[in-house]
Amino acid sequence: MPGKLPPAGHTPLVALPVLVLDLETTGLNVKEDRLVQIAGIAMAGARVLPEPQLNQLVNPGVSIPPAATRVHGIDDQQVADASRFSDLYGSIADLISDRVVVGHHIAFDLAILKHEAARIGVAWRDPQQLDVGQLLGALQPALPDLALETVAAFLDVTITRRHDAMGDCEATAQAWSRLLDLLRERDIRTLAEAQAFAAGRDDIQRREVQAGWHTAPGNHMDPGETSGEFRIDSHAFQARLADHMRRPPIMVPGATPLRKAVQRMVECKVGALLIGEPASPPIGIFTERDLLRLLAEGTVDIDDAPVSSVMSAPVETLGAEDMLYRALGRMDRLGIRHICVAGNDGSALGMISQRDLLDHRARGAVMLDDALVTAKDLQGLAAAFARVPEVAGGLLTEDLDGLEIARFVSQELQSLTARAAELAAQAVEAQGLGPAPAPWCVIVLGSGGRGESLLGADQDNALIHEGGEADDPWFAALGERMADLLDAAGVPRCKGGIMVKNALWRGNVADWRGRVDGWLRKASPEDLLNVDIFFDLAPVVGPAEIARAIKNDAIQQASESIGFLTYLADSVSAVAPRFSLFNRLPLEEGRVDLKRDGLLPLVSLARTLGLRAASKSRATPERLRDAVVFGNLAEADAEILLTLQSQLMTAILRQQLSDLAEGIRPSSRVALKDMRRSDKKDLLSGLGHLREIVDDLRNAVSR
Repeated sequence: MPGKLPPAGHTPLVALPVLVLDLETTGLNVKEDRLVQIAGIAMAGARVLPEPQLNQLVNPGVSIPPAATRVHGIDDQQVADASRFSDLYGSIADLISDRVVVGHHIAFDLAILKHEAARIGVAWRDPQQLDVGQLLGALQPALPDLALETVAAFLDVTITRRHDAMGDCEATAQAWSRLLDLLRERDIRTLAEAQAFAAGRDDIQRREVQAGWHTAPGNHMDPGETSGEFRIDSHAFQARLADHMRRPPIMVPGATPLRKAVQRMVECKVGALLIGEPASPPIGIFTERDLLRLLAEGTVDIDDAPVSSVMSAPVETLGAEDMLYRALGRMDRLGIRHICVAGNDGSALGMISQRDLLDHRARGAVMLDDALVTAKDLQGLAAAFARVPEVAGGLLTEDLDGLEIARFVSQELQSLTARAAELAAQAVEAQGLGPAPAPWCVIVLGSGGRGESLLGADQDNALIHEGGEADDPWFAALGERMADLLDAAGVPRCKGGIMVKNALWRGNVADWRGRVDGWLRKASPEDLLNVDIFFDLAPVVGPAEIARAIKNDAIQQASESIGFLTYLADSVSAVAPRFSLFNRLPLEEGRVDLKRDGLLPLVSLARTLGLRAASKSRATPERLRDAVVFGNLAEADAEILLTLQSQLMTAILRQQLSDLAEGIRPSSRVALKDMRRSDKKDLLSGLGHLREIVDDLRNAVSR
């Protein structure tokens, strides 16, 4: 089928681009009978789109049998002046090329279209498809039959015009919308998961094969099906903005006469000036574009006018640690040529221009961050975040390792969390609770905060605010809405309850200082789990200094408490890699959990060594390097651990991408049979070395 790329298997159902399709025909023989009416309704998840829609009578080129007319009411006279299929093929193909086709007995409809295409000599490729009857049959195996009337009755849908293509299409669209809630209750969230679930009714598929509707049962996407046209410039996902800053920013006060500002641009050979005072956030920007506009208008005296009167504001900023693809996406979306690189306090560290970035080659693939930033609703969030596995797979093909790709995935997870929090705040205000009663900051914890999240992440987040106890109901409502949005967008609720919606993970500054102090002093197993992931926090929305001050104080306190660190070291020993008598890793159904027996002890080890060194780093590699500088880890050991982390994360990511294509929820469990012998040998060697370092951890933290 010509046209655009079809949806990937990991696309969330809530954002799935759908065309609900229904046909009326001259009979039920897919090889011989002909099309007489076609209807289609476009949807995004459960939402019906105003367009495109299709409702068309079709001249079949043969006489319509009276028996068929008695069913759908269409006779030869009605279709005499209607279009032929050859006239409609192009528009039909375009409608379904980048959508999943949903219908009732949809395999029959697609078989009819396939044979119609063959008659006019054009190629046909079956699109991705889902059948509402088959899905409901998998959900409710005891239903007596799966006729459209039965499906509609069970889902409380009214059929207004049975056997009219548009009437049946409207009923099917309602049924699809109702089914999404039922599938989500079963924890079925993506296209591939829904297809795999529906395939459980293989009795239905066997009957369809026998009827000639299918050539073979099953409807799973080839894992590589969409990758051929999706090209990745890996540099855009590796380089940080700090790597591209060539000089400090050129800044002038707002009162500077315009002519002097222009002279400054010429002297420094730059295309933009930041406006403001040094060491303070810039108040505006003045660019070559602004100058050309002023000269064309001729309304400003460039000798007397202050530059602040003609600057552009606000200034678009990103952090030095943000990756290049974020700047590219922001520039493309806003149509600007400069991004200010700012520090934690908002002061300018540098400037990035399009001229600096002319070597990038992936403009079509770098709009991910701003797609999340600009998402207006759940469907927008889910659709933007659904692109993450696709880009991750492309980066893996470009030979980036799992740790490098995890930095990108984590930034997208942080952006998703930030936007979900903003949308949740808007919803809470709209519900009548008013605006936020105090400044607040949402933080991402655990692997997402460290920049080491892969594709199976769940929600790990918290909130710190500057209000009082009476403000908690507003933040509780925010947390509930935020958890719902993230869950529906593809990030499931944390099984351990580490979410803003739960009281333990939100509070004001005093609450959090008390909690962290209690975790450090009591050091129970639950306290260790809580304080562990707290040290990994990354602020994602709101005034970041609220969170950083608490974290930095906690790090200093932990580094000076040998008793706490010793207890932490003992807890790491309890999760050291497990080996059998013959030096094998424990298997369950042919898979090994490389998080439990690899990443968990490695990350915990690095966190513990980093805390002893009072390291403020979040990422595991930086913590290991800080431990080397401090003197409680040998440089050779650090290199082995860094290599091991890369191996573990790459192996997990490969398995996750394969599982996603098969409709299997991504996890850290990897099938060892699919790994090369040399890779398994290297992995076992690294894990053995990790265990030795863990065994000596108690001594290392007391040095």
